[in-house]
Amino acid sequence: MTLYLSSLELTARAHLGKEVEQWLSYYREADYTVIRWLVIYKYEGQFTVAYHESFDEGDEGFHDVYEFYALNPDNDTTHSFDSVEEAVAFAIENYGAAADRFVAGGMIQEEYAKYVRASRQS
Repeated sequence: MTLYLSSLELTARAHLGKEVEQWLSYYREADYTVIRWLVIYKYEGQFTVAYHESFDEGDEGFHDVYEFYALNPDNDTTHSFDSVEEAVAFAIENYGAAADRFVAGGMIQEEYAKYVRASRQS
């Protein structure tokens, strides 16, 4: 079971330099599927939103989305802000993130595993 962070937990984790992540969605093309997720992290006093799109290369036994091949490996999509609140607002407005669906860093694999289980049932 994934534990979603409250806004206070998200803010505290980010200020402590810990990543927060969010599964966004997936989309299918003719012969492949792309998964979407983002990470918010603190770097050099700024809070950065890193948006990721990669090929869905996982299965029931392999959930490490960071190992999946990026859709556009040369396109590093990041945006930096002075506050966590600005970073979260940007993620919501631009990527469709939900304020109540962030997880602690490293838990994105659990979110992906839920997607894998659900997609195998449909």
